[in-house]
Amino acid sequence: MSIKKYLSLTLLAGLSWGAHAQTAIQGNAQVVHLSLSQAVDIALQHNLTVKSYEVNLKNAELTYQQAKYNQLPSLGGNINQAASFGRSINPYTNGYDSRNINYNNIGLNANMTLFNGGQLRNTVLQNEFSLKATQQDLQSMRENIALQVVLSYLSILNAEDQLSIAKAQTEITKLQIERTQKLVTAGTLPISNVLDLKAQLANEESNVVSFQSTLDINKLTLQQLLNDSSIRAFDLQRIQVPVPSSKAYDLSVDAIYAKALDIQPLVRAADFRVQGASKGVDVAKALRLPTLSMSGSWSANQSNALKSVELLGTQTVNLGSVAIGGTNYPVSTVQPKYGEGTTVAYFDQLNNTQNKVVSLNLNIPIFAKYANRTRVMQAGLQKQNAEIEADRARLTLRQNIEQAYVNMVNAANKYEASSQQVSALEESFRASESRFNAGTIDFVSYNLQKTNLDKARLALIQVKYDFVFRTKILDYYQGKSLTF
Repeated sequence: MSIKKYLSLTLLAGLSWGAHAQTAIQGNAQVVHLSLSQAVDIALQHNLTVKSYEVNLKNAELTYQQAKYNQLPSLGGNINQAASFGRSINPYTNGYDSRNINYNNIGLNANMTLFNGGQLRNTVLQNEFSLKATQQDLQSMRENIALQVVLSYLSILNAEDQLSIAKAQTEITKLQIERTQKLVTAGTLPISNVLDLKAQLANEESNVVSFQSTLDINKLTLQQLLNDSSIRAFDLQRIQVPVPSSKAYDLSVDAIYAKALDIQPLVRAADFRVQGASKGVDVAKALRLPTLSMSGSWSANQSNALKSVELLGTQTVNLGSVAIGGTNYPVSTVQPKYGEGTTVAYFDQLNNTQNKVVSLNLNIPIFAKYANRTRVMQAGLQKQNAEIEADRARLTLRQNIEQAYVNMVNAANKYEASSQQVSALEESFRASESRFNAGTIDFVSYNLQKTNLDKARLALIQVKYDFVFRTKILDYYQGKSLTF
C-alpha cells in the first residue's frame, strides 16, 4: 500500500472519529457540541472554587464599606419604662409616696470622633488594599481554571488524533491481510505471512483500546472541570493548532517576566497585601496617640406622680387676734384654696423636663502595660511577612516562566526532529512495502519499518500538542487570550 493511501486512510479515520465517536462516559446521552470558549465559560460559571472566591470578594467589599461608615457620627436612642408599687419615692418631690408610680424616660445620644491619630482613615485604606488583593485572587483563580480547561481541551484533541492514527493503522493492516491472503491462496506467499499480520492486527487493536481509554479519561477530566450536570456527553470543536517553531516567541524570558510582573494577579495581590500591612502599622501606631471626640445627649422624663395644681375655691384663714381696749378681736383672711389635680400631660412633662448636654472628650493613653508597643511590633512583623510573600511570588513567577520557556523551546526542537524522522521513515517504509510485496524481505523487516513509522507519527502528534501546551502557559503569564 502506498503512503498516499496511508495518509488518506488516516484522514478518513479522523473525520469518522469527529462525527461518530462516543466514549464510555457519554453513553447514549445527547451530545453537546462545545467550542473552547464555551468550555471555559461553562467551567468558570460552575466552578465551586471560583464561587467561593466570589463570596470572599463580597465579604471584603462589605468590610471595606463598613470601615468607611465607621468614620461617620453615631446616634442612639433609649426609652425606659419603670413601675414601682407600695411605698416609693416620688421623683418630683423626693418624698415617700404610698401609691403606685409609673416612670418613663427617653433620650438620644450622639458621638463623633474628631481625631484618633488617623486610625479610622488608615483602617479604610488597609481594607481597601485587602479588597484589591481579594479581587486579584479571584482573577487569578479564574485564569487558572481557564488554563486548566484549555490544557484539558488540548489533551482531548491530542488523544483523538492519536486514536485516529491507531485506528488508521488497524485499517491498513486489515487491507494488508486481505491482499496477503490472496497471495497465499495463489501460492505466492506462505500462510505464515497472514498469521504474522493477524498477530500484528491484534496488537494494534490493543493499542486502539489503550488510546480510547486515554481519551475517556481526558474527557472525564474536562467534564469534571465543567461541573455542569446538564452536560452528560460532548464532543469538541476542532481548532487550528499552530505548527511548532522555536521562533514563535520573539520575546525573551526577561521580557516575558517584566510583562508578567505588571499583570499577574498573584503578584499584584501580594503587593496589595504589603501596602495593606503598611497601613496596619499606621493603625497600630495611632493607638498610642490621644483621641478627641465630641458627644451630645438629650433626655426627658415623665411620671404619673406629677399632678397639676387646681384652684378649689377660697378659704378663711384665722391669723390670730388683736386686742383693742382690752378686748380681743379675731383676725382672719380669705385665701385661695389649691388642691392636686390631674396628671400633667405626657408631652408637657417631656417639654418641661428636657436635659441637653454637649461635651468634648479627650482620651490620653498614658500606660497600657506595653500593649500598644506590642501591637506596633506585631504589625511590623506582619508587614515583613507580606514582603517575603511578595518576593516569593516574584521568584516563583520567574522560575515558572523560565521552565515554561525552556519546555517550549525543547518541544519545538523535538517537533522539528520528529518531523524529519517521520519524513525519513515514510521513504523507508515505502521502499520496504514494495520489497515485501515483491517477497524480497521477510515480514519481520517489513513490520519493523511499519512499527517505527507508526510510533514516529504518534510521537509527532504528542510533541505538537506539547508545544501548544507550553506556548499557552507563556500566553497565560503574559495575559494573552487562552483561546485560539
